[in-house]
Amino acid sequence: MPEGLEAEIYRSAAATLVGRKVTAISVDSLCGDEHQLRSVINGRIEDVARHGKFVDIVTTRGVIGMHFGMTGRLIVDEIAAIDRLEYGSARDDRRWDRIILQCGNSVIRVNDPRRWSRYSLDPDHSSLGIDLLSSKRALATALRSASHRTSAVKGVLLDQHLIAGLGNLLADEVLFDAAIDPARSFDSLSEQNHLTLTESIFRVVRTLGRRGGSHTGRVGPAIRRVGALCPIDGVELQRRTIAGRTTFSCPVHQS
Repeated sequence: MPEGLEAEIYRSAAATLVGRKVTAISVDSLCGDEHQLRSVINGRIEDVARHGKFVDIVTTRGVIGMHFGMTGRLIVDEIAAIDRLEYGSARDDRRWDRIILQCGNSVIRVNDPRRWSRYSLDPDHSSLGIDLLSSKRALATALRSASHRTSAVKGVLLDQHLIAGLGNLLADEVLFDAAIDPARSFDSLSEQNHLTLTESIFRVVRTLGRRGGSHTGRVGPAIRRVGALCPIDGVELQRRTIAGRTTFSCPVHQS
């Protein structure tokens, strides 16, 4: 978090400044190269794009690439696109601003208490897979390309080279919806499993997008605790570490 859905909220918020000229920029040295990024000054914002978890501010003098880590919040003209991230702080401490983009009287900034966000000039996204909001056909093709993998299903879903934008919360929600055990090896999935998984990715990302983000699922942060019960079966959810990430799943209906 932020995952692809949150990045889309950020993209939409930043898009309000399309047409403005960049008049100044400052960057935390641990998060990006200010000397490089200053080359966009006097450039006009032509577009704000997103792929996966990345938001790109496209100017006539270069592209500012933004990745928000787990705790970066985008704020446009003092309005936070998201009030609070699940693993971050609701405080807007200006000492936590990691990039500030001045566009005349308007300002885009990213407030990040943990300094995990990153900014670059003219980023290369060619290694990323298809976007999480792609068509069912594109999602199905991507999943079929990974059918030989022996790693856990959840690990495959988290691979940004396959599907860009799926993060920990979305992966758990997709697998909960698809009734697939996150620890199951990907190469063990049947053709029907692949169809179900494709449908779940397509449905879940759009449903949670309408609700307001990746934290709004049935196995979202509100229920991610020891002793929590499955909202479908009423049994205690299983908590494991899979693909290096804390994972919640139902031991009854996910197999």
